[in-house]
Amino acid sequence: MNLKEAAELVDIPNSIVERLHKDGMIDDPVSDHDLKGLAIIAFVRGRIWYLRRFLAPLPKSYKQKIIEEGGLSRAERYALSCYLNAEEGERISAEDVIQRVQYHLKVRLTKKQVVKIRATAYDIRRNRRSNPTQKP
Repeated sequence: MNLKEAAELVDIPNSIVERLHKDGMIDDPVSDHDLKGLAIIAFVRGRIWYLRRFLAPLPKSYKQKIIEEGGLSRAERYALSCYLNAEEGERISAEDVIQRVQYHLKVRLTKKQVVKIRATAYDIRRNRRSNPTQKP
């Protein structure tokens, strides 16, 4: 069974199965042993109790970063960091972020994507200002 078939069988995103293969955790073709491991991952995935235990040893700031960045692509995370790392009062245009992403990551983001990311960044910064106990 190939990676894609295994991902469909255990209902795990194909990208996770491919990453496990890239990291050398499973083989292609997928063995019965690998399939059992994928079934365990599928069971644990999305269950709050397990997620809390997996995330517990991580620093609070890192957990917050994981939550804030959600399902963003690498290019979108870079764009988000452009806005979050800007100095207070500094203005960064959407076109500037598009150019930075294009230059550094060789990926093209649309203006619509960047505007959405900018809104997310402003919400995150606003929340940090309103909660003084949280570090930036």
